[in-house]
Amino acid sequence: MQMKRIFQTALYLVSFGFARGTLFVAPIILANSLSSRDYGALEWAHAAASLGATVVALGTASAMPLVALKRTAQGSQRGILCHHLGVAAACVGMALAAGLAGAGRAPAMAALLTAAIALQVLWSVHLKSHGRGEASLMLDSCMFTLVAAVALAAKWWQWQDVLGCVLYALAAYIACLAAVTGAAVLGRARAGEAPAYRATLRLGLPLMLGALVTIAATTSGRLLIAYLGGALLTADYAVLARAAALPIIAHQVVLVAKFRKLYELPDREMEKVVLLILSLVTASVLVFWSLSPYLGWMLGGAFVRTFSTHSAAAVPILVQAILWSAISLNDTVNIRQQTMLKVLPASALALLLAVPAAVVLVQFLGVSLLRFVYVHGAVMLLFYLAQVGAMVGSGIRLWRPWGFAVAAYVLLTGLAAWLYR
Repeated sequence: MQMKRIFQTALYLVSFGFARGTLFVAPIILANSLSSRDYGALEWAHAAASLGATVVALGTASAMPLVALKRTAQGSQRGILCHHLGVAAACVGMALAAGLAGAGRAPAMAALLTAAIALQVLWSVHLKSHGRGEASLMLDSCMFTLVAAVALAAKWWQWQDVLGCVLYALAAYIACLAAVTGAAVLGRARAGEAPAYRATLRLGLPLMLGALVTIAATTSGRLLIAYLGGALLTADYAVLARAAALPIIAHQVVLVAKFRKLYELPDREMEKVVLLILSLVTASVLVFWSLSPYLGWMLGGAFVRTFSTHSAAAVPILVQAILWSAISLNDTVNIRQQTMLKVLPASALALLLAVPAAVVLVQFLGVSLLRFVYVHGAVMLLFYLAQVGAMVGSGIRLWRPWGFAVAAYVLLTGLAAWLYR
């Protein structure tokens, strides 16, 4: 039994390392295989599709664990599957329409990526809900791995239209996922499961709105710095933010492994898992902070140059990984407890008030990367505290992880400010 557990843990860690490694390498391959214009179009399309997939799924994928693990009587897996099939069909239709209308490849690519991301997220959540974390990790890396491999092959064979090959690969990937989804729908229909489509949407819609607000909070840095500081400051911020996201691996490796248990464990045991994840993320931040001067070989020359120029801003960006993890974990808890709709008004209001105030404050103080980073960190902290306050009002009590997250963020940010003053 002990050997079996060791083997399963080793298999999971190998799967995680391979999946995250391919996701790290794939954009580098694409950047070198596509022209600058085509790669820029792909990145824009992926960013638009990530947001679009969140909207068009209407939170139904997030509801999958509640339905699959029978933590709610609303909705059905068949309804969730049918919704995603409809989304995929509509997105493919939009891609074809964009191509026929001569709108360019970027809109068509965004539509295809929306379908691919929506279906991939659905099946990734399904696998995690059924305790198959290794398979979900491999699936998460499939899309980028496929398009990178196709782009590399097209470049190797000196085909002229590399981006066209990428589009065909996306279409094939969507067809495979749609076929699996269709087969699952037919299987559940034969088993007599009702679609319960309206109930499924009622269950998922609050989750979608909550996800949108969280995405807005955690990605607001790039949006605001672009508005305030222009392209050069945005590039510096983006380089540091991408590198600073590495400690989130600690969040992901535990969350995927414990995903099913977070919905099944008693409240007190769930609180321990949340605290464990936050502790590992904080430890990873400290390790990355200590090793950052020696990671240029892995993160590239752009990171080395930017970190040496903006080290006072780089560390506070790194420390924000703690808040990112804490906000994401609060969302998971709210999905489990079905309190997203109760928490959403407070967190959305906090974001709506804090973002304009942050813009005015940075403009008043003078736009610089360092000032922006500290002001944006305050916005994220305010958003987190609003989440916590609303969760307390909804009857949730996770005092230890909440206190740990706030204390770790404030203390490490204060330490960074003192060291780099």
